Amino acid sequence: MLIFVLLTTMFTANDLKQKCASEELDARFYCLGYLNGFDDGTSITSATEPQAMAASALDSAAGVAIAIQSYRRINGCNDGVTVGQVMLVFLKYVDNHPEELHLPAAVVVSRAMLAAFPCRQ
Repeated sequence: MLIFVLLTTMFTANDLKQKCASEELDARFYCLGYLNGFDDGTSITSATEPQAMAASALDSAAGVAIAIQSYRRINGCNDGVTVGQVMLVFLKYVDNHPEELHLPAAVVVSRAMLAAFPCRQ
């Protein structure tokens, strides 16, 4: 029973797509807020990862480097990209990958960002 409840309340890529593609201003602001929050959340999570925290205790530059690597594993190398551009990248990605619309929005946003902004090695 709990699994059913979780599945019915999960915010999917389809839910986010409907918000981002809406003509209603409130829905578009919701989309932009979600995407901005996703970016902020992954930034904070990356900076507070145990590896980054341990490295920061010894050398702050090493801690920052680990946090940036962790962030880029989720968001790609998206330096200078605006939240409006992220929205367009997400919408294009889900148009090209409709089979992923049932997945959690955060997973699909990450996949879209990694596809659009791969890090050059």
